[in-house]
Amino acid sequence: MKSRILSLASDTLVYGAFTVFGRFLTFFLTPIYSNYLTVSENGEITYIYSLIAFMNIILSIGMDSAFFRFYKKDDIEYNRKVFSHSYLSILAFSLCITLLIILNSGNVSNLIPELKNSGDIILLAALIPFLDSLIIIPFSLLRMERKALKFSLTRLSSIVVAIILNVLFVIILRKGIYGVFLAQVLASLTSIIIVSPEIKKYLKIKIDVSLLKEMFKFGLPTIPAAMFSIILQVVDRPILMLLTDSYQVGIYSVNYKLGIPMMILVAVFEYAWKPFYLSRFEDKDAKELFSRILIFFIIIASFVFLSTVFMMDFIVRVPFIGGRFINPAFWVGLDLIPLVLTAYFFNGMFINFACGPYITKKTNYLPISIGTGAILKITFNFLLIPFIGYYGAGISSMLGYLASAGVLLIINKKIYPIRYNWGKIALTLVFVIIFFLLGIYFTRDTDFILSFFIRLFLIIAFGVTIILSRIITKDEISKIRMLVFQQKK
Repeated sequence: MKSRILSLASDTLVYGAFTVFGRFLTFFLTPIYSNYLTVSENGEITYIYSLIAFMNIILSIGMDSAFFRFYKKDDIEYNRKVFSHSYLSILAFSLCITLLIILNSGNVSNLIPELKNSGDIILLAALIPFLDSLIIIPFSLLRMERKALKFSLTRLSSIVVAIILNVLFVIILRKGIYGVFLAQVLASLTSIIIVSPEIKKYLKIKIDVSLLKEMFKFGLPTIPAAMFSIILQVVDRPILMLLTDSYQVGIYSVNYKLGIPMMILVAVFEYAWKPFYLSRFEDKDAKELFSRILIFFIIIASFVFLSTVFMMDFIVRVPFIGGRFINPAFWVGLDLIPLVLTAYFFNGMFINFACGPYITKKTNYLPISIGTGAILKITFNFLLIPFIGYYGAGISSMLGYLASAGVLLIINKKIYPIRYNWGKIALTLVFVIIFFLLGIYFTRDTDFILSFFIRLFLIIAFGVTIILSRIITKDEISKIRMLVFQQKK
């Protein structure tokens, strides 16, 4: 048992480390785009990528989930059939859809006023989800065969290629939006080339109709849940484009990406949290431990929130290739950052509460909570954006993640009740709000250098306040640390 837990922890570490590193590298495309592309061009790129996110779900036709379900350990011949049926189904469907888009690329480009008559860009954009669909099943195979390192290195290689080609096409050759999508097409091709040995080994052109029907029967119903998840993540971009213009989408998208510190914290926590609670839920004091971990997460997230909000004004002004780290044209939207960080924070709360459905094996409740958040996010986007523009999108994103976390918390009270210390949680959040408001008040009309030191002092003061208020004690920290290290042994 202990060796299995260690194996899981090892894979989690590999996936987590490479994913976080990959997201960090991808983030450096943001200053490149902000300095070498216009605000509107940034908006157009974001809009198209949001549509690509939806296309990725549609083109998978649920076959990735079916592959995981029908894969059998140590039965390579059967797994070849499962691989082939999944892969060929996706290939046939995605090829038809992609050809349809390419043949009508001129009409599709007219849907975006700024890209009118830019069929070549739409053609490249259509190729991205098509190529991505061809690596869904090979990537799933690598995960099932526990080849975590190859999986992670393949994804990282694609990211590195994309960054290098973006530098070439956008900075050096000045290809603009066309260069952005050309770079991604070539990066996706890189991934296909790397996983081609797996494709060659497992692909068999022989159809088992009964197996194919069973796989579709299982896979297709998983699409709505996946679609809800994507809606919760990116639906604000196309709605913002629909109700405003590419300029507002550009301001929104660049400033949303500046919330990366909280996004990375949540990503790291997610990779560590799931194997931890699945290996600890049978302990007598498991629920008490999970309650303490939530407080611990909230305290760390609070530090990240205050540090990011207080220091981002200085970070965006750091000299970078092409000018500043973020072009001054985008600074008008820096007030979005607290909303973005709060949205990611509520997503972290959702991940905390997700332990209930997984421990009780009642994961059918997850789409309910995610779907509620998605519907609420769509609703508030249409209600707020016409009046306050991209701030409405930011508020809607925050409310969507809050709703998902809230609904899941209510569900957990029925299926896996945990007594959280809401007094300490509320006190921590009150301290965050107080110090956030103090930072705004004392640095509103203050000298730039003095403002930096005032904000730094407030971050330190927040930490001292948390310690003095004994929201989390040294004994609690020691116990959590001990249990974490025990799991790794």
